[in-house]
Amino acid sequence: MHFVPDLTTGTAIFMVLFATSMWNTWFISLKFLKDYPIDGFYVTLFTTSVIFVWSVGFALDRGALLQNMRDVFAVDPSRVIVPLVSGIMYVAGMRFTLYIFSIIGLSLAQPIKSSIGVLVGTTISAVVGGVPEGYSLQMIYLATFILLGAILFTMQAGRLRIKAQETAVEKNILQYSMRDIWISIILAVVTSVFGLAYTFSLSYSLRSITQPNGLEVLPYMSLLSTGAFAGSMLTSGVRLARKKQWSVVFNAPFSIHKFGIWSGLFHYGGNIIHTYASAFLSTVVSYPLGLTGGLWTHFWGIVFGEYKGSPRRVYGFLGIGLVLYVIGAYLIASTNF
Repeated sequence: MHFVPDLTTGTAIFMVLFATSMWNTWFISLKFLKDYPIDGFYVTLFTTSVIFVWSVGFALDRGALLQNMRDVFAVDPSRVIVPLVSGIMYVAGMRFTLYIFSIIGLSLAQPIKSSIGVLVGTTISAVVGGVPEGYSLQMIYLATFILLGAILFTMQAGRLRIKAQETAVEKNILQYSMRDIWISIILAVVTSVFGLAYTFSLSYSLRSITQPNGLEVLPYMSLLSTGAFAGSMLTSGVRLARKKQWSVVFNAPFSIHKFGIWSGLFHYGGNIIHTYASAFLSTVVSYPLGLTGGLWTHFWGIVFGEYKGSPRRVYGFLGIGLVLYVIGAYLIASTNF
């Protein structure tokens, strides 16, 4: 028998919001790696993730974990194959995202990335996954546009912060040029295309109130994490081999590996929580709610000094953006009441 928590709408919405806070904590680890190769961190993260998810799967679902995969594969093999392929694709996209974050920081990179995929991701969720009864698709899109506004306001705050860097008496920790910004924008387009594979997979392969033919939560997450592990080896693993850096990874102390382990547990711990909520709410509701992770991104950007020395109007744009995040999340959460 599969583990299925007894959820209410309010609890499921809280789970999505909590999961977004877990997702965005692992980017903090990048600030503590120093000269350690980011690809080594990436491999540790997704090795931890695949072990963690399969362990949770067998602990909670036991034999039903593999049986569900076999049953769904017998009826529609694509429902099983898609999470594996999507795991590879979204991890390849995230590898680019890590590079972007390392160049221009959390608080500017996330708005660039999110603004590209926000409307497309919501549309994929609605078309592929379906809209649950009682929810207004028009209201969900209205809330999504408000969230897009939040992204744009915080993006403007980041742009003004860049200009302030050149004249500020106290320089920001991060130093980069507009050329770096344009390179990051191009990479953000690539990551958004790859990242939409995750949204498509969740909408297509996860059994939910609007998708009766998919996998149960833990079988789905086990396949996705397996694809993600394969993706990390095909990207970061290959890069480590080409640069002859595998020895650096194997010889690194626990004080370095702990960041990859911690990040993997939080990343896929958040994914499991989010997926249970998505099965209850449907992805067209959980996906735009997941964009509120930008709140946490900017919070950590402030904590780690990315806005230090910025003029007051930067904080004004940032404040408006954060208020819009809250309004957008509220509209989505209340659209079925």
